[in-house]
Amino acid sequence: MLQLKRKIENQQRREICVRRKKFGLYTILLTFLACLFAHWALSQQNQSGFDAQARSQDILAHLNAVIQFYRAVTQPIQKAGEPNDVVYRDQAVALSSQIAGFAFQSAKAEAALINSGQTSQTTPSSTDTDRQQRTQAFKANLEKQINDLETREAALDKQIAAAKPRDVAALKAQKKQLYGALDLANAMKDAMQKIIGMSDTHGHTGLAADIDRLQDSIPELQSNNKTASPQLTALDSARSSGVTSQGGVLFELLGTRHTLHTLQGYNDNLREQALALRTPLSSMLRNLIQRGQQLSQEAVNSVPSSPALKHAARSSANPPAAVETDGSAQPDSDQADIDTITARFKALSAATVPLSQEIILLDESRANLAAWQTSVDREYKSILYSILLRVLVILIALGIIVAGGRIWTRATNRYIRDIRRRRQLLIVRRIVVGVLSAIVILFGFVTQFNSIATFAGFLTAGIAVGLQTILLSVAAYFFIIGRYGVKVGDRITVASVTGDVIDVGLFRFYMMELAGSGIELNPTGRIAVFSNAVLFQTGTPLYKQMPGTEFAWHELTIKLTDTANYKTVCDAILKETHAVYDEYRDRIEQQHRNIQNWMQASIEAPAVQSRLQFNAGGFQLWVRFPVEIRHAAQTDEKLTQALFDLMARNPEVKSAVAAMPVIQASVRG
Repeated sequence: MLQLKRKIENQQRREICVRRKKFGLYTILLTFLACLFAHWALSQQNQSGFDAQARSQDILAHLNAVIQFYRAVTQPIQKAGEPNDVVYRDQAVALSSQIAGFAFQSAKAEAALINSGQTSQTTPSSTDTDRQQRTQAFKANLEKQINDLETREAALDKQIAAAKPRDVAALKAQKKQLYGALDLANAMKDAMQKIIGMSDTHGHTGLAADIDRLQDSIPELQSNNKTASPQLTALDSARSSGVTSQGGVLFELLGTRHTLHTLQGYNDNLREQALALRTPLSSMLRNLIQRGQQLSQEAVNSVPSSPALKHAARSSANPPAAVETDGSAQPDSDQADIDTITARFKALSAATVPLSQEIILLDESRANLAAWQTSVDREYKSILYSILLRVLVILIALGIIVAGGRIWTRATNRYIRDIRRRRQLLIVRRIVVGVLSAIVILFGFVTQFNSIATFAGFLTAGIAVGLQTILLSVAAYFFIIGRYGVKVGDRITVASVTGDVIDVGLFRFYMMELAGSGIELNPTGRIAVFSNAVLFQTGTPLYKQMPGTEFAWHELTIKLTDTANYKTVCDAILKETHAVYDEYRDRIEQQHRNIQNWMQASIEAPAVQSRLQFNAGGFQLWVRFPVEIRHAAQTDEKLTQALFDLMARNPEVKSAVAAMPVIQASVRG
């Protein structure tokens, strides 16, 4: 019983010890977490009030602007210009590449400064070092405790294997408690490693990683492959081209001017950002230089008798090191301050010098872009002047053509008396003026005829199919107005329609419809419209008077009796017919002479013709005589009255006529 009681008391004491150890471990863990949080907060803002987060955002914003500027410069900017524009473009690309390189170099150096805490303007204290030492000590103690617990676990396993059955339960209880303590220690180790890992890598996964990602987005900066210069359209060929080509070049130059103006804005913005980033670093460098000079002067003053030390103090390469004079050395604190200032000066200069180089290159880039824009402005003005000159020449040429057309019109109206000829000349004038104007406009606005010829071929084929009737009408127009064509006033017959032509157009002609008996035709009050293409239609013939003539042929038919004295009767009737024809015979013969002179050919003269012939078992007198078209009805009426008087005064003629005489047109219409 006594042994059992002792075992119970020992077990209770062990449980109390385990609880105390757990409480102590929790306290240490909470203290460690608080220290890590404070360390992380101090790493974001140093003792001098330097805002690392805002500084990181400014650096990233500057790098983004640098990348935007580089992308804008490397894009094709100019498509037309002089050969020296390629030099400006290549120089702009080279400068933008160097600017981007220095910007990333400075950003990486400053990211290292922010992560290492070197941006503080004062000497860093030993708080961070002590905190790191305590962290390492706590980590080592925790690992030692885990090793001890694992060793104790192995020993308990051996004791359980060799213990008596009555002692196994107590040993297993101890092992269970040992398992709990080991789990707690491992959990604390994992938590500490996670926090330490996040704290140690925060700077790298933040600003430094962002800088690397931005640099990876423009891999061409790290390659030796140069961007090929674009092919420029020579302005010499553009000046000799048409208005459309020159207009295209003018708009391209206008776009180039706008792009260069935008690039200059990007350049100025980058320069302001670089100056803003360099200002605090320059201030830190000046403070470090002043502090280093002060320490160097103190070191020189402390050993005035040593020429070698004075010479070393005047040296600007490195701060003076520990120099022995009369067996004594400078204090260790001064030497540590000088070493610290030297290290910080190197770190700050690694970030400041690339910024200064970037600013110098930005100034060179600004000058290059300004010279480029001056060249483009000069080219823009040259092309604009060439366009205005060409347009002026086109307007002058069109004015000359229009003035020539007006002179042509006045001369035609003044000197050409024939209405038909006058109309033809005016139509020719219209065609000539239109063709010349089209040629001037075509050659003035277009010079690239290769593609136009192909397009015109397809267009002509489509027009020929779709506008077949219109094209035939235009072609027939030139036949209609030809030597044997149709003129206003002609009496023609088309598709069984007879009428007088009142107008002849480019696509169709108009005629006044006539209707009536076979002898006399009168207007119906309607206008018949025919396409000029009717000239090529074989099923629809067109009939017209012989050019220069205005007479038609009429026929007189008289049936005679069997007992008539044919010779006497025929002579009497022909005498009356000649008497009527003699009234207008001179006009008919004049028309005949005109047509002979115009055709330069011999034509049978019109005259009264007569035949005595059998018809339906009897004799018939057929007389054919010309009549003026405009007075055909009056002529037929006079001949009818003359025959009536002849039969009234001559009974022999009256008895010889078996039926009433018939007068009709030889050809209807």
